[in-house]
Amino acid sequence: MSATAVAKVSPEEAAKLGIEGTELTPLGAIRAGNADGSIPAWDGGIKTPPAGYVQGGWYIDPYADDQVLFTITAQNHEQYADKLSPGQIAMLKKYPDSYKLNVYPSRRSASYPKEVYENSIWNASNTEFCSPTLGPNREERCVKREVYRPGIFFPIPKTGGEAMWNHTFYWFGKYYTVTHTGFNAFPNGTYAEFRTTERWIVPSSMNLDEVPKNDVYRRNGGAAWCFSQETLAPPRGAGLIFGGCNYFETSDFDAYLYVPGQRRVRKAPELGFYDSPSSNSDGLRTADSKHMGAMTGDEEWYVWTAERKEMFVPYNNYKMAQPGITLKDIVRPGHVNSDLIRYELHRVWALEGKIKPGFRHLSPHRVTYADEDSWAGVAADMYDAKDNLWRVSEGYVLNYYDVPAMHHFADDHADLINGRHASNAGWPNIGDNPANLINYHVMPDPDVNTPAGLRKYGMR
Repeated sequence: MSATAVAKVSPEEAAKLGIEGTELTPLGAIRAGNADGSIPAWDGGIKTPPAGYVQGGWYIDPYADDQVLFTITAQNHEQYADKLSPGQIAMLKKYPDSYKLNVYPSRRSASYPKEVYENSIWNASNTEFCSPTLGPNREERCVKREVYRPGIFFPIPKTGGEAMWNHTFYWFGKYYTVTHTGFNAFPNGTYAEFRTTERWIVPSSMNLDEVPKNDVYRRNGGAAWCFSQETLAPPRGAGLIFGGCNYFETSDFDAYLYVPGQRRVRKAPELGFYDSPSSNSDGLRTADSKHMGAMTGDEEWYVWTAERKEMFVPYNNYKMAQPGITLKDIVRPGHVNSDLIRYELHRVWALEGKIKPGFRHLSPHRVTYADEDSWAGVAADMYDAKDNLWRVSEGYVLNYYDVPAMHHFADDHADLINGRHASNAGWPNIGDNPANLINYHVMPDPDVNTPAGLRKYGMR
């Protein structure tokens, strides 16, 4: 798939999409299983929460009875190499005694509200990039809001840029609040801990009459997604809070920051800007590696291509979402405890970006692996300026079946060179308080993404 811009799909191609009985699912995944049956056909995913689930409580594992089929290790990985990423192979070689992939039966659990399916099918024939373009390197960085409905933008992507839009703005609910526990780990397995609360409002997942009326949500062609992050711990950082939005006309994160020591709000253009350090990450994660890699900034610095392939990826990670887990259970030297991770064979979109001439980035070459059933990022590889594999990331997704939607429960970003790794978002079950879990059912205060709102929430 090339990176040359093209128009919306033909009626004949759009007819391949459907909720039932078509070649492709509404989000553009191949409905059928693979040739040997190791990937099953998609039958609609999880349609109802498992017995015993109570909204606001712990997410019950619907696949708790599944057993490990086999384990991929440093000793046997060559027989599975065609379904492993370069990053996974590198991690197996670097940590041969601890990093492994416990492979379970593949469960195509992804499911969404019917409206998302119908809208995604509609988008295939209607959604298009802005014309004329808003400027050089912005040919695929602006979408017309009036020809888009809440769902997947381009369910049959014709370019790498369209595929990257699908991934960056994949549908993961209209809003939510969650309290994360994160860590920055040292090579010996010790770590520094922090806690944050994130408040998300996602206008691209809403009908227009549901979008907050404040100008921050309405300008620049309309906000695509907005979120704030408040630092709760450690004490030296408590009260620091930022909020901002990406837009249909620009994916430059328009952010503001409240600094408790200064007691003022300032505009923060460095937040969310390409390879600037992510907050609380100790430099171990770039802003644009959120969700395993996402469009940031006003211009497109990369040439993107997209290829569908089969790969063992973290999926249905309910095991790590149960109460009673501590950071000591999670953190291992170089990576997250492999026994907590469930791997399955799935088809993914390998979204490969190579830097354009004239631009500079810490990672001139990178690959994001997006689940074909949801477009959620499940893994990523980043290469350094010499094109050596540098950072390896994993996104631990599960179906939040009370919505329903696929989204991350946690993540991990490993540096192959210095042996450190970081989890910037996740683990709301630390502390055994279900109130910290993701709450999809109450919209956060829309003011939290405005300067006045940041003063209110960040005051200490």
